[in-house]
Amino acid sequence: MAVPEFTEIKYRGSANGDFIEVAIAEGEDVSGIQIVVYHPNGNIRSTNAIGVYESTMFGKDVYSLNVGVHKDGAVALVQDGVVIDFVSFDSVVSPSTGPAAGMSSTQIGSTGNNSDQSVHIDENGNWTTGDINEGTIPCFLSGTKIATKRGEVSVEDLRPGDMVVVRDGGFFPIRWIGSFTADARGEGFEANAPVCIPRNAMGRGVPARDLFVSPNHRIFMQDASFEMFFSDREVLIPAKHLVGWKGIKQVSFVPRPEYFHILLDKHQIILSDGLLTESFHAAEETFDQFEHETRDEILRMFPDLIKLASQGNTARRCLKRFEVPIALSAKSAA
Repeated sequence: MAVPEFTEIKYRGSANGDFIEVAIAEGEDVSGIQIVVYHPNGNIRSTNAIGVYESTMFGKDVYSLNVGVHKDGAVALVQDGVVIDFVSFDSVVSPSTGPAAGMSSTQIGSTGNNSDQSVHIDENGNWTTGDINEGTIPCFLSGTKIATKRGEVSVEDLRPGDMVVVRDGGFFPIRWIGSFTADARGEGFEANAPVCIPRNAMGRGVPARDLFVSPNHRIFMQDASFEMFFSDREVLIPAKHLVGWKGIKQVSFVPRPEYFHILLDKHQIILSDGLLTESFHAAEETFDQFEHETRDEILRMFPDLIKLASQGNTARRCLKRFEVPIALSAKSAA
């Protein structure tokens, strides 16, 4: 029986803003899994099922639970009545009730007063603090035109060394390009099927043609009103959270979509079919989703990347699922 694990926890938001993310081997029964949230005094605050299924990425099913978590509280991950993990943040908690009774929580890190950060686990099983990140792998479908110094080039024709146009000024060289093919007959394909952003969905000529990306690929959006809600005018939103807005939809008519990752020296906003989207984000939790051979290949070519990955910084703030409706409502009203 596969053992679940915490992968990310945000605990300084509102009761609706906090979340707990759990991963388990693809296809495993999760009916016996509970997430028990404790008050700082050790009493149970809430007992919850594993949460909402988010996606299946490279052998792991990912679930997300929106639930209030106190900075001095704790969270227990329970499987069939057995405590798998018991973690806390700013303080140690020692309950006398519930499944974690008699235990003392393990402190995994603090985000301080920063409500825009979370704690998440890296590929070595260590907890780190950084920007909120769903642990995703951003990919372009073959045929996508990427803006480069020599004009628009199909993503499958790009090579390391090609200079890509970036929003923050100038050009950045491509350090590595990887690809994989998803099989419509395979398990979890529905969650990984391409998202189509129709031509002109974001404005005239934006994108210039129908753009197909992986569900977790983040799309750049900006609006003056965002600053009031998110303290930033510019944000990144996973494509899957845009489905249903302006004709954006997930499609299944591509039986074996070939996805490409573009790695630059740092996370950047680039032009794909005329729409601003993200390059590959070298976060440790993202690396953990690659097969060992692919991960080793990247690190052989870019040995300093693991240091970059530990920084956890993204080019713009990344919105969570529960924040997206606020952004889209504000954008539609503008």
